[in-house]
Amino acid sequence: MNSLEAAEDDDSFDENPEPIFKRGYTRTGGSFARLSAAIRRSIRLPSRSRQSQESFVAKKESHKKESGPPFSSNSNLAVAASGIPSRLDEIKENLRINRVDKVKKIVRKADWPPRHEVRRELWKELCKGKDFDSSRSVFRGQLEELLRGGKKTSKPQFLSEDGVVINNFDLNEQGSIRLLRLLKIIESMRPEISSAPILYPICAIMLHYLEDADVFACIHQLLAHKGYLMTSPVEWVASAHTILALIKKHKPQSYVLLKRRCGTSDDSVLVQTMRDWLSWIFQGLPLSHVVRIIDCFLVEGHKFITRAGIAIVYIWSKSFKHDTTDLSGKSQGERVELVKREIASTAQQLQLSTETFIETCVRIRNLQSSKISAFQKDFEDKLRDQVNHQQSLKKASRVGRATRDLVVRAFESKIVNSEVAAILITNLPLRLQLITPHLLFRLSDDGASFTNLWHRVDEADQSLIIIRTLNGEVFGAYCSSSWAERNDRRERTKSKYFGTGESFVWRLESEDEPVIYGWVGNNNDHADSCPQMFMAANDKMLVIGSGDGDAIRIVDELTQGITSGSQTFGSPALVEERTFFIDQLEVFGVSTGS
Repeated sequence: MNSLEAAEDDDSFDENPEPIFKRGYTRTGGSFARLSAAIRRSIRLPSRSRQSQESFVAKKESHKKESGPPFSSNSNLAVAASGIPSRLDEIKENLRINRVDKVKKIVRKADWPPRHEVRRELWKELCKGKDFDSSRSVFRGQLEELLRGGKKTSKPQFLSEDGVVINNFDLNEQGSIRLLRLLKIIESMRPEISSAPILYPICAIMLHYLEDADVFACIHQLLAHKGYLMTSPVEWVASAHTILALIKKHKPQSYVLLKRRCGTSDDSVLVQTMRDWLSWIFQGLPLSHVVRIIDCFLVEGHKFITRAGIAIVYIWSKSFKHDTTDLSGKSQGERVELVKREIASTAQQLQLSTETFIETCVRIRNLQSSKISAFQKDFEDKLRDQVNHQQSLKKASRVGRATRDLVVRAFESKIVNSEVAAILITNLPLRLQLITPHLLFRLSDDGASFTNLWHRVDEADQSLIIIRTLNGEVFGAYCSSSWAERNDRRERTKSKYFGTGESFVWRLESEDEPVIYGWVGNNNDHADSCPQMFMAANDKMLVIGSGDGDAIRIVDELTQGITSGSQTFGSPALVEERTFFIDQLEVFGVSTGS
């Protein structure tokens, strides 16, 4: 892999750009054509002549007709003839003499379509390092061991994290199976990866062109060098703040429009519109554009993904700057959600050619890697400081009142308000506080049967339960292990209980003041001798916190339960009357961070 530092920014482009890339249907003289022209003017590119437009369309039609064999056995994507030169030999020679800046210029300008023959070799050449061939051998050995085990390949844990983009770009069935195996092997070889938001789509799109051993070798090279892939939740959370800060600095008019449409100048609110920025790229954009982004990414690193995110917001701002819709009747939250949908739709309905889009990315002037890194580090440090501060404020007592500082947005519940949700998040283990819990089950939507409950919650490694009684009392629990462990027959012969001392139960004493009851062993010098009856369950029963009584016990159906004092948590009955009737019950999945 070549050094990112060698790839300095150069905004030079050929002065004969191609016409708009048509998707779905032609909009001659329509809004998308006008938008394309406006963007080209804004980045100082010449307008297109009708002759060049017709020439480009003819080239594309010829490209579609002349199909060859598939690039790989993982996809039906086939090689097609193209009038665009590959320049692969030139790239190889410049890589050999470490002229990475020259390679960057070539890759930016060479508008290779998705089916260009250069794609047989291009990404392998851009990723090759001294360990490339040995990485291929390691993968084959790991794959052989995985297949020899005969077990169904399970989903890698990092795919369950917030922010992960899932899109296989229509791999065939064999390709989809190989993708899952590839990701599982990456997880086993790189256990330090706790979150990798774009690893899935990058592996998927590479499998369209390369065999799995080559893809593994490419990914191994990317992971071995800083500046390519995010591998922890804090990086992902901070990246939204970084994108917003860069838009504010480099696209101030886009930032002004964000403020106007969201109805606020508070960056802590505006950043919510940036949360899905990686999905805009890897789920929204067409294959032709994603492939070209990856071309540049393999030379320039994460910086080019950042460029693409900023470019999408810039294109959105060009589309909506004259929009006169009155948003004053909407709440701030509704306006934020509207803007999020608008930006996502901008990517999904993009009508710019690949060339114009890449040019829009590149023409973000003075975007320096050092500045991106400085923003990112600053936001990561702030997030870590917030979490550490929250931890330091927690009382040593087993009954502690939660703090209100929160790194991520609170989850949305029909039982508790956002402040209570925030307090509950701050009482989760430190590594879990950077990810918003996601709804798995809601009684009013999913019914009162245990069958539905287990079907929806079993895949979650941890869960947060919230219950409201017919009397309006609210309480619940954080459960630190998967409820699927009830099915582990070997372990259940030893004890019907499972879970860990990170679990807790809680009750709401006032409108926004939950009281937390943690495991009694947390503040005991002889924790091993303390009750450890955290969780128990079967097909028709759920128990949390036993010992002289159960903190929460629900049997047969999710309609009523019993609560008593619990020795495990040192908690009293969580409601006044021992028996409670359930009005609403919610279960949220809690994802693991770093």
